[in-house]
Amino acid sequence: MEIKAGIELTNYNNVEVTANYFMIRDYANLIILLYAKDGRFIKKINYKKLGMYFYPSYDEHNEQLVFFGNNKNYVLTPRDKIKVKLDWSNPHNKKYYKKYTVDLNDTSFAIKRAIPQQSDILYANYLYDDLYDVRGISTSDLYKDSLDYEYKIYKGNQLVKGFFPYNRINETKYLFKEENVSVISTDTPYVHFLTRPYCDTIYKMVKDSLLPYCQVVLPLENSLPASFFTMPFKNKTERENFERNNGWMLRQIHSVFETPQFIYLLIGYLSNWDTYVYQKQTNTTFKVKNIKPDSSQYNLKLLSEWGVTRKKNNFYSTQKAGDIISFFEKNKNVPVPKELESFIRSNPPATTPVIVEFKLKS
Repeated sequence: MEIKAGIELTNYNNVEVTANYFMIRDYANLIILLYAKDGRFIKKINYKKLGMYFYPSYDEHNEQLVFFGNNKNYVLTPRDKIKVKLDWSNPHNKKYYKKYTVDLNDTSFAIKRAIPQQSDILYANYLYDDLYDVRGISTSDLYKDSLDYEYKIYKGNQLVKGFFPYNRINETKYLFKEENVSVISTDTPYVHFLTRPYCDTIYKMVKDSLLPYCQVVLPLENSLPASFFTMPFKNKTERENFERNNGWMLRQIHSVFETPQFIYLLIGYLSNWDTYVYQKQTNTTFKVKNIKPDSSQYNLKLLSEWGVTRKKNNFYSTQKAGDIISFFEKNKNVPVPKELESFIRSNPPATTPVIVEFKLKS
């Protein structure tokens, strides 16, 4: 990676792989660091002026960053948001949200104001070809029709398919809580993994056909009781107390990455998180935080406890230059890879960002 004065890697970050760049999100300082694929530093994008609630999401289909969130001049309750969603055609409702974009094909990388669209408040996502999906789940007595689907596929404004019907007025498990289905891309075009809130099944979707793929069998202490699905909470406070007192019960499987030998999982519980690697050959599951790196990985902890970035067959992790230099200083018998020789000789500051590309062993 190119060494640049004033550019450092903080503890709270993740890396995204775009069409032309590596993008490091620095959550603490509200900045984005852009690097070319050959390691050249390109740009620091500072979005502090937008505020801490404008999270930068990468729109791969349009090759842009999108910042979408509430207008800080207004406070919307969940009920207010549903009213706005149901009456989006009313121009009066446009003022409640703000949107900004960065065109990654424009080398100025300027943050530009954009007009919020209905697809933004629905959190519609590009799926493939000319299809989009909607993954949000909510309940309210504001809805006139009780039938909705946890996961919906659209072509334009036309519903193509809906999966997992639920009662959007009073579905027990979704009362006083907004949730989302997770859809995870794979190496194969038109193939995705899909997971649902409060469900231990992982589904595989081939185009718009969906079938159960595998089930994550959890210990009893991590499993939700049958009453969770049948006995409604009286109010939001009662629900929050239940989640706080049962923090290690399943909420949702959020990330699923599969290789020929392993399945990597990020699982969210009611008030906790954990990541796991499942080894197919031995039917063994390991917690990522218990996996200790060795000299073959230069003693670098590559699998994060908070998730991992994958693009096609490769995984990506951020590291501080100081951690890499420290390893070679303590292990003189380990040869320095030729890709790192000039970088280490340049004596970079310890906090200089380094992006590591790796694969899980096959």
